[in-house]
Amino acid sequence: VSTQSTGKAQAADRDDGENIITDDENEAEEYESWKVRELRRIKNVREAREAREREAAELEKVRNMTEDERKMWSKMNPKQITNKTEKGKYRFLQKYYHRGAFYMDQEETVLKQDFSKPTLEDHFDKSILPKVMQVKNFGRSGRTKYTHLLDQDTTNSESPWAQTNQLNTKFTANAGGTKLNFTRPSSKKR
Repeated sequence: VSTQSTGKAQAADRDDGENIITDDENEAEEYESWKVRELRRIKNVREAREAREREAAELEKVRNMTEDERKMWSKMNPKQITNKTEKGKYRFLQKYYHRGAFYMDQEETVLKQDFSKPTLEDHFDKSILPKVMQVKNFGRSGRTKYTHLLDQDTTNSESPWAQTNQLNTKFTANAGGTKLNFTRPSSKKR
C-alpha cells in the first residue's frame, strides 16, 4: 500500500502541468471571451453599487423630510407590488391561507395564483350540515366551539364579573382606575 501511495506522490511531483494537452485551444479566443466576461462582471458590480447608493440617498432624503412632505412623497411614489392578485370570496368556514410576505418583488406565476380558492375539505358546502356540525375541525379534539360571534350573546349578566356581591365590591374598591374621584398624590411617603 505504501509503495502505491509513494508512487502517486512522485507522479504528482513530476506533473508540473507539462502533461496537460492544450493543443486544441485557441488562446486568442479564450482571452477575448474572458475579457468580455470580466467586463460584464465589472459592469454588473458597478450597477449594483450605484443602485445601492441611489437607494441609500433616497432613504436619507425621506428621513430628512417633515411629516407632511413624507405623506405627499408617499402619495406620489406608492409602493409597487408586481405580483398583486385579486382577492377572492371565501366560502362558509373555509380556511384562510396567507400568501406570505416574501418574494413580493418577483414576477412568478406561482405567486400570482388565487390563494382564496378552496382546498381539500373546503370544497364541501358546510352550510348544508346540521347546526352542531357547522364548526371547524368537527369531531377532533382541537375543534372550535363557535363559528363566529354574530350568533352568540356576549352580554352575559350572569357572569361573576357582572354580579354585585361582597367579594366583587371589595375587589373593585381596591382596583386601580375604578374610583370616581382623583386626589393628587402627596409628596411625602408614609
